[in-house]
Amino acid sequence: MNSSIYPVIAAQARLPFYLSGAGISDPEYHVVRPDGLVSCQILFTRSGSGVLRVDGRDFIQAPGSIFFLASGVPHEYFPAADRWETAWVVFRGNHIKELMTEMGFGEWHEKSSAELSGCERIFSRMMSAAADPIHGGERCSRLVYEYILEVRSLFFSGGSQGGTPRLTDPAVKFMDENFSRDITLEELAALCGVSLQHFCRVFRQQCGMRPMEYLALRRVAEAKRLLSTTELSVSEISAMTGYSTPTYFGTVFRRCEGLSPSEWRRISPRL
Repeated sequence: MNSSIYPVIAAQARLPFYLSGAGISDPEYHVVRPDGLVSCQILFTRSGSGVLRVDGRDFIQAPGSIFFLASGVPHEYFPAADRWETAWVVFRGNHIKELMTEMGFGEWHEKSSAELSGCERIFSRMMSAAADPIHGGERCSRLVYEYILEVRSLFFSGGSQGGTPRLTDPAVKFMDENFSRDITLEELAALCGVSLQHFCRVFRQQCGMRPMEYLALRRVAEAKRLLSTTELSVSEISAMTGYSTPTYFGTVFRRCEGLSPSEWRRISPRL
């Protein structure tokens, strides 16, 4: 299901924040914006998984993942599995760049394993308000500000109630930074200070997938980047992304993408 609303911008264009669009993309598609957007954007994952590519880095997006992109920031995002459902909001405002900077926002921010129930509630109210062409404009502006504050608390305070970082954060960070080497479940559980069984259960609850599934998606995301931007061989990319043999790398890649690495490389310019 895809649904989107682009309100008519009238008097609210003079306000500090106003909604320029919002929607649900199911499935989300491959987006490439070399010049960024005119609006600021906040997007969170509702189900499935994808990859955000910004500032030369890739970030796996899964349930609990959210990112912010300021106006004009080049970026790309795309599904990492068969299906990726996202909820997105784009907004502008009078002096918005200065206001967002004063609130602590930079050009982009990304967070995984976040508690997004607050975002879901505000997003739902925003979609309802945006559907009202007569009275919805100022209501949406208030909700955009409320939404920004909620997201700000996630990025800079660890949660909407000022909570502590999620138990799985050390494991996610470690996999993001060390996916090219062998990583074991025992190693990840030890990083989080819990038993292996407890770690696997909590990781699935917080990230929507098993730890090794996350690692595979992270490796495949990097492999796709290398396949589309370098002349490295499949064997070289296999080794650089943590796989001991090209055969196993190909099996994992095909399971995630439905194509072999060589097939994906041939069609990647058209994606």
